[in-house]
Amino acid sequence: MPNATEAELLPDTMDEWVILVLTPVAYRFILSHMNIKQRLLQILSVEQARHPRMTGQDLQKLAYQASLGCDHILGNRKQFEQDLCREWNKLNAYTNAQEYPLQVIDPFGRTARLYLSPYKLLGLSLEKLVALLVTQPNKDGKEEDYDRLWAHLTALAAEGKIPFSADELAGFAFPRFPPRHSSHYGFTAYRVINDLTYCETTAWIRRNRFLSLE
Repeated sequence: MPNATEAELLPDTMDEWVILVLTPVAYRFILSHMNIKQRLLQILSVEQARHPRMTGQDLQKLAYQASLGCDHILGNRKQFEQDLCREWNKLNAYTNAQEYPLQVIDPFGRTARLYLSPYKLLGLSLEKLVALLVTQPNKDGKEEDYDRLWAHLTALAAEGKIPFSADELAGFAFPRFPPRHSSHYGFTAYRVINDLTYCETTAWIRRNRFLSLE
């Protein structure tokens, strides 16, 4: 059962706006009461609210990140740090007031995207963010993890529950290289957190009250 704080965060209706501002603990509580397809539908409702023109290519990128995290760019952590700092310095102060900094992207509530614009708007430290991200552990996902997740998404498409056709999704094999977002996706600036339950990540989230897990 949720504690009092969590209960206050649980809405009567799970509309898109409410989902965007849920804290991770409330979100994981909701996910724990759903089967995997229901969890994926909830994840996709958030993703489509953020990016209504997303394509199958963007769905593939989400599935790839949910399954394999950001291991491919953690292979060169110095370059990762430099790229993050460069992108951070180019960000302006604009952000959607409804955009919550964390977006859970895997159906087990462990892997998330951290959006840089709302994080920066809150005046939080770039240095501490860099320290967190470059020292995070690898996710160590496998191709079969992606295949299982993609099979669930294809099944949802066949059932008409997501705005993609099963035939379209069947054309997406496991990518040889990490997929990119499509030109329809729109502006985005984020970094993937491999494991929200990793001890140092959990401690960092607790220190930043806007992401409190308590």
